[in-house]
Amino acid sequence: MKKVINITTITFALLLSALAGWFLLVGEPDREVPKINEVSTDPKVKIVAFGDSLTAGYGLPASDSYPAQLETLLRSEGYDVSVINSGVSGETTRGNLERVGFILSQNPDIVILGIGGNDALRSLPLQDTRSNLEETITTLKGANSKLVILLLKMQAPLNSGLGYKREFDGLYEELANKHDLVLVPFLTTEIFFDSKNKLSDGIHYNQRGYGVVVEKYIAPATREVLESLDSVKK
Repeated sequence: MKKVINITTITFALLLSALAGWFLLVGEPDREVPKINEVSTDPKVKIVAFGDSLTAGYGLPASDSYPAQLETLLRSEGYDVSVINSGVSGETTRGNLERVGFILSQNPDIVILGIGGNDALRSLPLQDTRSNLEETITTLKGANSKLVILLLKMQAPLNSGLGYKREFDGLYEELANKHDLVLVPFLTTEIFFDSKNKLSDGIHYNQRGYGVVVEKYIAPATREVLESLDSVKK
């Protein structure tokens, strides 16, 4: 199931070059997709948001993070889902890989994987980042062939050099194509470079920014998966 969302994402050339010292970012066949009119205590579809501080919602109340806003939006539309926030501030792809067993223990139907920003900020070796991401993806898919992974596209700042940035930025499309993942824009020019969408640190989205990203990119990608979930589960 290849559903790559081709939307122009940012050239991250100016972003964070002045902030190089920052290291914390910070079923049943033919059954219709389950929908509800009221909140269910046992949601039919479990989504786990797996990532770093950009998933955790650094500096914000939990209700303002993108996983919380995504759950609220999908439930308001009648989808019987839960979205679990499993973001850890400061986490790299290595830390993410070390937590993959815990994520699988949650028995998710969908995983939204958003990781790699801290690797880029620290200019960690690209071969390690690629290896960690690939092992995380293959471990998730190997444990549950029906699991759907949405991969949030991250980009590197310029401070590590153009060569590093070019290779890092290309990792996400490369892995999405190789492993048949849904590639979702996350840091985009029109959203990220609007100061009204960020915290004062200039790195993390605020409540408004997450809301825009969810409405424009993450929710549409998730809806598409939900609408095909029966065929995925066959």
